[in-house]
Amino acid sequence: MRKLFTILIYTLVVLLIGRNIPSLPRFTVMNSPERYHEDLKKEIEKIVKDKKGNYGIYFTDLTEEKSFGINEQELFTAASVNKVPIVAVLYYLEHKGKINFDEQITLQEVDIQDYGTGSLRYQKPGSTYSLKTLAKLALKQSDNTAAHILSNRIGTEVIQNTIEELGMTQTEMEENLTSPEDMSLLFSLIYNEKITSKPKTKELLGFMNETDIEDRLPSQLPQDAVIYHKTGDAVGSLHDIGIIEYHDKSYSIAIFTSDIGTDEDTVKKTIGEIGKTILKFYENRE
Repeated sequence: MRKLFTILIYTLVVLLIGRNIPSLPRFTVMNSPERYHEDLKKEIEKIVKDKKGNYGIYFTDLTEEKSFGINEQELFTAASVNKVPIVAVLYYLEHKGKINFDEQITLQEVDIQDYGTGSLRYQKPGSTYSLKTLAKLALKQSDNTAAHILSNRIGTEVIQNTIEELGMTQTEMEENLTSPEDMSLLFSLIYNEKITSKPKTKELLGFMNETDIEDRLPSQLPQDAVIYHKTGDAVGSLHDIGIIEYHDKSYSIAIFTSDIGTDEDTVKKTIGEIGKTILKFYENRE
């Protein structure tokens, strides 16, 4: 027993003082969070490097509060992504007692936005909807008519002033412009219950889960991953922004594109690949 104890002590001493000898075992030192996120950024840069068009990306590890961006402050046409600040401001004002979700709006012919996605464009004028129902349609279906009615009800100036108060300094609602950093910030504020109460945060996020458009960020994620997101489409542009929950961790990712040409399928796959790469990196880290 004494001999075994002596051997163990000797081995420990050798390991401690002889780590620079190539033939001896080495202790593994984990990469710092900063270094790890630098590696993840490089991996995403490789994915988009040779792709047609321009990519703007902002990523935040909400668990470790680490972020990085690629063209993150560049302005992009927001397209339907602008529905998120409209609905977020609705919930923010309701939380402050300035709006009632049960307020009924009667659909007028002038309200109908007869293009793009959503079901309200096919409804007859005279139908009534609560503000909460319109919010759900605006996010779940990306309904243009619902978003238009909500924007008119709240007021574009009120929406603009509110999002600026929340820290979104690169978003222009009237011009339909925003940045990856701004939209990632908004999703983080929603997720961290800075917009409304916990129960209503859950409700708001639920409107962006299993939406009518799931062909980008969700397309390559594992089945047990949960995502709350909003897509946007414009001529030469496809976007997807959201929060991914996976293995008790959460991440915010905003991906904007421009000048992509007509090959939308490749862009959708690229966006999906970025989402998959993020989760794969974290799995390997564990």
